[in-house]
Amino acid sequence: MDMLIVSLLIFCVVAGILAFTLGAREPGKKISAAPALACPPGFSPALAYKEKYGDNGIAYDEKQKAICILTPNGQPSPVIAYQEILAAAVFEDDILMAKSVRADEPGKQLLSQILSEDIKALFQDNAEPGSEDHKPSSSGTSSHIELRMLINHPVQPIHHIHFLNMEAKKGGIIHKEAVDQVKNWQDLLSYLIRLAGKAEAQPATSSPQPSPSQQATAQK
Repeated sequence: MDMLIVSLLIFCVVAGILAFTLGAREPGKKISAAPALACPPGFSPALAYKEKYGDNGIAYDEKQKAICILTPNGQPSPVIAYQEILAAAVFEDDILMAKSVRADEPGKQLLSQILSEDIKALFQDNAEPGSEDHKPSSSGTSSHIELRMLINHPVQPIHHIHFLNMEAKKGGIIHKEAVDQVKNWQDLLSYLIRLAGKAEAQPATSSPQPSPSQQATAQK
């Protein structure tokens, strides 16, 4: 009987130690996920993507409507307000698949200040500014899917994020996952670009002009 009691006590002690150890590790795993994004304090990512084939990535704070550009370890990850996003484009094997560009007058002015011939070449296509054009590719395989962002920044205006960097069969699991992910981010960036254009135009339209009858009344 004594041996049974001792065995039960030992079992309870060991079980308690294991439960404490496992319970202590789980919060650590959850906490370690956020610092890996390397975004500044105060940035709360609702969505995030980090390259499988590199160190770059992107995160989105829905409350602030801001983008965090994830960079290789040791480098600061800048936070970009949605008003500073000027263009976003998706390229598959160097073929333009989709593009969105600021088309409002303030946005065009910012673009004119930052666009060089090299930058234009990275976003060059036949679509009108601000349009989105999805083009299918005829090849049976794909090896590169990339999101290119242009932001209002004097030093580093271009950011590249790769969603596929290996040969994959089109329609296969790897290719479909990359296409779905990059499309979701392109759609989000397109929304933010349109929102920035509306926000810039709002001050000019927020003060309506008086009607002719109101003007006549004021002159009496």
